[in-house]
Amino acid sequence: MVESLKLIVVSFTASFGFGIVFRIEKKNLLWAGGGGALTRCVCLILLEVIDQGILYSLLAAMFAALYAEIMAMRQKIPSTIFLYPAIIPLIPGDLLYNTAVNLILQNTPEMLSNAKNCALSLIGMSIGFVLISTFTYYRRIYHVSEDIALHLLHRQKKE
Repeated sequence: MVESLKLIVVSFTASFGFGIVFRIEKKNLLWAGGGGALTRCVCLILLEVIDQGILYSLLAAMFAALYAEIMAMRQKIPSTIFLYPAIIPLIPGDLLYNTAVNLILQNTPEMLSNAKNCALSLIGMSIGFVLISTFTYYRRIYHVSEDIALHLLHRQKKE
């Protein structure tokens, strides 16, 4: 429990720090850091129930992308402002590091195992981002086109 809390605080700090480097406005920095902390919470929950790296990465990335899209709609700014800090906890740095170390040490089986897990994690993240981005894009287009069509027909939207 204490270890999980430490990870959440570190994730918030890392995402907040990335937001500073990324030059996010002060009013959105806490939301950016919160996205990283919430993504870490989802990661910790998913790690308890899912053993497969690609599925875990996919679902966690979908959460981060959904958080970013919701915050972007709320704040009326691009979703990347919240997406980039929110995905900081998902970056498989340990797998990249272990892959590089085992490559240098010429430990081919371990290097290939780490490289495979890293690739699967990155593929899962990519698919998660694409799914949510596509969904929200078409949702926006549908609502915009529906509003335009109703305007052209001089009708009111039914509630």
